[in-house]
Amino acid sequence: MPKQQNNKKWLVDVQPAGRGGKRFRKTFDTKAEGLAYEAWLKTKINETPEWQPAKRDLRKLSSLVDLWYEHHGTGLRAGKNTYSRLRHLCAALGDPFADKFTVNMFASYRRKRMDEGISQNNLNREHAYLRSVFNELARLGYWKGENPLAKIRQFKIQEKELTFLTLDQIDRLLKEMETGRNPDVHIITRICLTTGARWSEAEEMSATQLQNGMIQFSMTKSGKNRAVPIDRELNAELQEIAKKVIREDYSSTHHLLSEMQLDELELNCQLVS
Repeated sequence: MPKQQNNKKWLVDVQPAGRGGKRFRKTFDTKAEGLAYEAWLKTKINETPEWQPAKRDLRKLSSLVDLWYEHHGTGLRAGKNTYSRLRHLCAALGDPFADKFTVNMFASYRRKRMDEGISQNNLNREHAYLRSVFNELARLGYWKGENPLAKIRQFKIQEKELTFLTLDQIDRLLKEMETGRNPDVHIITRICLTTGARWSEAEEMSATQLQNGMIQFSMTKSGKNRAVPIDRELNAELQEIAKKVIREDYSSTHHLLSEMQLDELELNCQLVS
């Protein structure tokens, strides 16, 4: 209802969309003009959705992560691992409401984690994971707002000098591996040194990967296939292991080499460091 002011003007001061909606203030020469303006505002609110106040998104940050995993993460090779990391990240952030999560909240969390000794590289990965959640959900139509992490910069990581083993260190490493509890440790080490493969890639080899004097790696971390030549001696040893595995298990896709405990690998590596 318009109110008459000291200057004889009529003031309209209303929030036609209710509390939280846009406020309108305007003066008129007559009360009738003020009433007509109020009626026009109410009509606009009913006819034009964008005039209405935005509804709060009451989902928690972890709910967005669940949506991301359900509609996108399950199709990624490392989706399950990334999902687990994201859930832990949500808990560390206090699992805020999605529409209240801000770049300042993440910046404060990042500063605290750095003080606890977490590397900038790990924090960059967390940043990238969570930023991609908002980006992917926006593409899928499950997130309408802006990406709260879009404008924060990642830490610039200085590349370290590459390290390598000398020939003497390689000889010592192989000798130490020969005395390990797992008999396959020695040959797994040789495969890694010969091909540059990750430990898990060598450990999970199957007979079908041995072809024409090469080891063919597929389903790698980078997602690219690669074939690496190996010397005749290593190839012959692996062929013998493959024949034995196929005879015993009737499967050329069974792992050639037995798994080893991580503490054993770390112990042997410390001996040559």
